[in-house]
Amino acid sequence: MPIVSIKVIPTGVGVSVSSYVAAAVDVIESMGFRPVVTPDTTVLRVDDLEKLGPLLKKVHDKLCSMGVKRLLTIVMIDDRRDIGEREPEELVRRVEERRAEAAKTSS
Repeated sequence: MPIVSIKVIPTGVGVSVSSYVAAAVDVIESMGFRPVVTPDTTVLRVDDLEKLGPLLKKVHDKLCSMGVKRLLTIVMIDDRRDIGEREPEELVRRVEERRAEAAKTSS
C-alpha cells in the first residue's frame, strides 16, 4: 500500500501554522487514516490512491474555511508494490535500527 507524504503550506497567515496543521490532521483522522506528523510533513498509508484526491480537497476546504486564501500543497507517493503492507512507523524504526547497528560497529 502506498505511503503518502503531504505538506500543505498556508500562505499569508503569519509565521505559526500549527493550528492549520492540527486542523488538517483532524480532517485526515476523520477520514479513517492514521497520520504520522513530523516537523515538516504528515505521512500516512493509503490503500487506494483514488482516496487521495478527496482527502486533499477536504483538507483544503477546511483550511480555507479558517480564512486561508492560498495553499501550496506538495504530495510525495511511495508506491512500492513488491512487498506487503508497511506502516510509516515501521520504516522509521528500521532506519533507527540500522543507525544503532552502524554505531556499534564503528565503536
